[in-house]
Amino acid sequence: MYSSGVTDLTGKVLAGRYRLTAPIGTGASGRVYMADDVRLKRRVAVKVLHAALAEDQGFLRRFRAEAQVAASLNHPNIMTVHDWGEDGVPFMVLELLLGGSLRALLDQQEKLSVSQSATIGRGVSRALRYAHARGLVHRDIKPANLLFDEDGEVRVADFGLARALAEASWTEPTGTVLGTVRYAAPEQAMGVPLDARADLYSLALVMAEMVTGRVPHAAETLLGTLAIRSDKGIHAVPAMGILGPVLERAGHPRPQDRYPAAAAMERELNAVLTEMEAPETLPLVGIRELVDPDPTHIPGKSGELKRYKAFEVDLDVVAAGVALAV
Repeated sequence: MYSSGVTDLTGKVLAGRYRLTAPIGTGASGRVYMADDVRLKRRVAVKVLHAALAEDQGFLRRFRAEAQVAASLNHPNIMTVHDWGEDGVPFMVLELLLGGSLRALLDQQEKLSVSQSATIGRGVSRALRYAHARGLVHRDIKPANLLFDEDGEVRVADFGLARALAEASWTEPTGTVLGTVRYAAPEQAMGVPLDARADLYSLALVMAEMVTGRVPHAAETLLGTLAIRSDKGIHAVPAMGILGPVLERAGHPRPQDRYPAAAAMERELNAVLTEMEAPETLPLVGIRELVDPDPTHIPGKSGELKRYKAFEVDLDVVAAGVALAV
């Protein structure tokens, strides 16, 4: 049984290039760090997966394949994967986003407006349209995997990682298989191949949570959640406003009754947004306090990096990296 704690690798240099400077999110499955790319002299985020996964050859084969595909994606609404590798542990090098995650934002402010939700949903649907056209289904759309840049533009993180983890033989210390059932489509428990419509279902759940403050049909257990969702879809409530019909269709329990593709959902969200006023600026929960404004200065005892409380959390609320499902 592996310990739920993970080793703090702050100060370690991975692959002779990425110096880990501060952990910004941690969980039973790994840790995300702010890091310096000493070769290109830039700040990045490095996601270090649990050391136990380095012993799983099946996971490593899938991780290498999926990381290569993720690194090839180039879209304004997809988090950039700069590099990946293995140095005692598997890791991914990502662009450092200072706007925080949707999970952190919802933890700070329980609900968002309908127009804010629609705008974020449109950005995610654009990312999914691009990825799906290249044969890549995300499989783990959730608030922790939706990050923001400094201007509030949403980025989708973790493309490919969920599929690699699904083939890992390692489980978390609690015995639960890696994966986020809270936002899972009902067919994910049936062992059938997943397609783009599973991602749209998860996006509908996330959007519903944004405006209502809760995830539809989320029970206390994995089986309970998926059992409810197998025959109950998302039902429009007043808080959803004109988003109601969009979320009902995308959140239908049967894939064939959902939008056939992300492009169709994107069109519907575009139409909804034309009927609304521009959304208010998102109150981003960022990590600016972790970024040293003068990286060449050597701080004294009182100048240590200030830990930002919002990120003393599990990987589901990591703001500058991608998260492992819990």
